Parts: sequence; C-alpha cells; structure tokens
Amino acid sequence: MSTTMNSRTVVDKTTESYYISYRRNLLAVGVMWAIFVVCLAIINVVVVAQPQWIGDTSSSPGVGFFGLIRYCQLYQTGTNLVCDGRLDDFSTILNDAFRAATVMSGLAALLALTTIVLMILFFFVRTPEWVFRICGTVLAVTCLFSLLGCVIYPSGWDHAKVRSVCGSNADKFNPGSCGIRWAFILAILSIFDSLVLAILAFVLGSRFAKLRPLATGTPSAGPMNGDKHSRPQSEVNSAYADDLYHNPATTPRVATLGPANFGDDFTDISFNTAAKSTRSKNFQL
Repeated sequence: MSTTMNSRTVVDKTTESYYISYRRNLLAVGVMWAIFVVCLAIINVVVVAQPQWIGDTSSSPGVGFFGLIRYCQLYQTGTNLVCDGRLDDFSTILNDAFRAATVMSGLAALLALTTIVLMILFFFVRTPEWVFRICGTVLAVTCLFSLLGCVIYPSGWDHAKVRSVCGSNADKFNPGSCGIRWAFILAILSIFDSLVLAILAFVLGSRFAKLRPLATGTPSAGPMNGDKHSRPQSEVNSAYADDLYHNPATTPRVATLGPANFGDDFTDISFNTAAKSTRSKNFQL
C-alpha cells in the first residue's frame, strides 16, 4: 500500500509541475501577443495619419509626397511645401480611391484599438479562451480592411496632382517616377502582422480551453488547480488506486483454477458421504 501511495504522489507532483509550467508558458506568450497587438494599433494609426505612402525621387519632375488623407507639394522653388487634406472634410481628399482607402485603413486602425479595449475582459472573466477568440475575429477583420486599403489606394494615382509630382506616366497602379515610401510599407506589413496575431489568438484560445477543466473543478480537478479540499478518486476508492497504480512486484499472484470435472469421482464422494451419514444415525450408546 505504501508503494501505491508513493507512486500516486509522484504522478500527482509530476502532473502538477507540468500543468504549472504549461500555463506559465501560455501566459508569457499571451503577454507577448498583447504587446504586439498594441504595436499593431500604433502602426495602423500612423499609417492613416502620415502622408508618406508615395513621394518624389531624384528623377521626379516635381517635389511632394502623398498619403491617404494629406498630401504635400512644392509649387515654387525656394518656398515651403504646401499640405492639404483633412479627415473632417472628405472633399479635401484628392479622389474617391483615396477616400475609400482612407475608410478601409481607418476602420482597420479602429478595430486594432478595439482589440486593446477587449483585453480588459481578461481581468473580469475566468475563461480567457473566449476573449482570445473574440480578439482573433476582430484582428481577422482588421487584416481584411488593411488589405483592402492597400489594394484600393494605388487606383488613385492617376490624379492630376499626383502626375504633377510623379510625371505624366503615372497612372492607376503605376507610381510613375515616384517611389513607395515607409508608410505604405508599414501598411503592407500591418496586413501580415494582423493575420499572424489573429491566428495566434485562436491558437491561444484553444490551448487555454484545454486547461479550463482543471481550473473549473470538473472531475479532473484536484490539487493541481489549487483545490485543497478535493481528493483524487484513488483516495476515495482503494480498489481504483490498486487498479490505477498496479505494481506486479507487490501484487500477490492468484492461481487460476480450471473448470471442475464432476464425473464418477463426484458420485463416489456423494456415496461415501451418504454411507457415513447412515452409520452415524445407526450408532447407539
């Protein structure tokens, strides 16, 4: 029995150690995921605000650069760049393609910020897998809007002001003599960033769902999840413990008997027993 108890103790401690280590690693990955989500939100806001999607190069006939909302252009040599475009007045945005790209990228930034707000739910719920799944869905939609913004924006490069800076050969999906600048590159990176973070959110949700039975007091709950009053089934039922922690070295062997053969021997035994019983009745003092 002592060997059985020792075996059970070793198994419980090993399982508890594995559970604690596994949960700690998941929490560490979850913290890193949250940090990257914050970075994604910052990137999306910067992408919408900065007019550095395309701009002039050394071979461009004009000087200037363009973004989703704002654009800046040098009209006369020796003067400062003149910028225009406001978010509160869509008529100041150059064309419909730029306006549509602004809406798509703006929604992507708004959803990324919404994901940060949803993280507050981690402090109020005991089932984080649902929060991860909700955040993963929001990030997937963020990825879609970012992709649409990056695809729609180049269709507005045929505008007259863009051609005045990038040359007459500038057209839809052709920047002419202008080059792609850092804000456009960040917008493209945000597509892959939001996609990876969405997938990671669903993976973390599924991993935490596997740990939930141990944390909510289901039949597999016990000392592993901090429940000091619960006991394993092996302590409640000793037969269960013997069956679970079966040790051939300490378990006595039981001989197996074949089927009884009730033939002539049984008849002889019955006759002798009856004879003895008759003699006992006829015996008198």
